[in-house]
This record gives sequence, C-alpha cells and structure tokens, in this order.
Amino acid sequence: MNIVIFGASRGVGRCLAEQALVQDHHVTAAVRNPATVHITHERLRVLPCDVLNAASVNQALTGQDVVFCTLGTNSKGPITLYSAGAHNILQGMQAHQVRRLIFLSNFGVLDEKARDVRGAALLFLIKRFIPHTLADHRRALEEIRGHAPEWIVVRPLPLTDGSWTGRYRIAVDDLPAKGMHIARADVADFMMRQATSDDYLYKVPAIAY
Repeated sequence: MNIVIFGASRGVGRCLAEQALVQDHHVTAAVRNPATVHITHERLRVLPCDVLNAASVNQALTGQDVVFCTLGTNSKGPITLYSAGAHNILQGMQAHQVRRLIFLSNFGVLDEKARDVRGAALLFLIKRFIPHTLADHRRALEEIRGHAPEWIVVRPLPLTDGSWTGRYRIAVDDLPAKGMHIARADVADFMMRQATSDDYLYKVPAIAY
C-alpha cells in the first residue's frame, strides 16, 4: 500500500512512518524540512512539503492509497494550520481520487463530556490553555466531514513517549473512563489499523489507556 504522512518528522507521524515500513508499505514522508526525518529505508520517500501550499500537497498525493495527517504546532495563538492543511489535502485527494484520510486531532474538539473527575479536569485544562488549537481542529473537522470520501479523525488524550503496547481503550463520543494519557506509538498503531478497517469510519474516536 502507498501511504503519505503529512507531519512525519516527529511524534505520532514518525511512529507511523516506522510502523508502516515494518508492515511493508511504501511511505511518503511529506515534511517542511526533509533534514528533520532521521529514518532511511528503501521504501521511504522524503518529500519537502508545506501543507499550506496547495501545489506541494498535490504533488505529495500523487499515486497514494491512504493519507495520514499528523500535523502539530506549539502555537498558543490563533492558527489556521489544521483547517487550511485539511482543505489543501482534501482538494488534492479529490484531484488524485484518493479515498481515505486518517487525521490526528485532539480530545476536547467535540465538546465531549467526561465520565469522571480526572477526565473533567483534563477537559477543563485543555479548553483553557489551547482554545485556539481546538477551534482550528473543529474547523478542520468540518472540512473533513464535508469533503472527504472516507475519513477517521482520532482524538488522543495527552501524549507521551512511552513504548508501543498495542493495548488501549477507545470511546467514540466521549472519553475513555479514567483515561489520562496515551503513548504516541500506540496512537500510531491505532491510526495504522484504520487504513484497512471500517470499524471507526466516519467517526471521531478518542483513545487512551
């Protein structure tokens, strides 16, 4: 399978690239700075790409079967990275007839309710400290719902650099009860599974331990 990962240089995107290569897929790492991709493999192509540039996004989507988007930013102010990136990716998918998008979002994007005190505290903090990020993730979700032929949007709880386990809990509309964190490697594991599974098609699952 040919897959492209927007945001493959670090975090969940890097884990995705590593796992996809182990599973014998052909991977295009679409990143702003190719020098930040510290992986080499015969089935890995590193492509300079700015998701805010429609032409470079369009180039990255040529010949792909599945699209992963794992963009991230440390900005605390108003942003358009996720929504503008999603718009350009969806336009490119339409042009190249790529059907499936798996998109990394954030818990709190659905105004979901917590099942317990710890979950409520996490939601309170995330809405207070990154409101602009959540707002742009919501705009991206609207774009995806309106224009992607097939999509899954993933809401991880706070991310860690823990080891891959392959064991985690999923909630479709709210948050996993008493879930507090999830390793990036396990988020990548879940996202990779969605490339060939319809279990969460057109859903926005949350994931945590």
